[in-house]
Amino acid sequence: MRWIKPTIRHSISALLGTEVRKHAPESLEPVRQAMLSVLGEAGAQANPRLKHRLMYVHDVQALWYARAEMVAVLSRLHGEARAVDLVRSVTPVFNGLLPKGLLESTRSAR
Repeated sequence: MRWIKPTIRHSISALLGTEVRKHAPESLEPVRQAMLSVLGEAGAQANPRLKHRLMYVHDVQALWYARAEMVAVLSRLHGEARAVDLVRSVTPVFNGLLPKGLLESTRSAR
């Protein structure tokens, strides 16, 4: 006898899966490439773990929150003001992929 019926398990995963997999992985590629471009070769050498995470993460929100670490890495290379400008230049690529609240929070901080 099964403790968890397959129909219940599938309905729960279906409810959770729609939020988790809202965007196809290929829709993340422009974001991923823009972030890797801003990080550059020097940033990738300074923090290889960040480069690896940017290359293989499958969640747009994880990419969004990685921006803070990008600022930290780029600040060591270019100074804080330049690092913030570089990371902000990536923000438009996130349009349509994130909840409006996250994008609006960056607009009010400008």
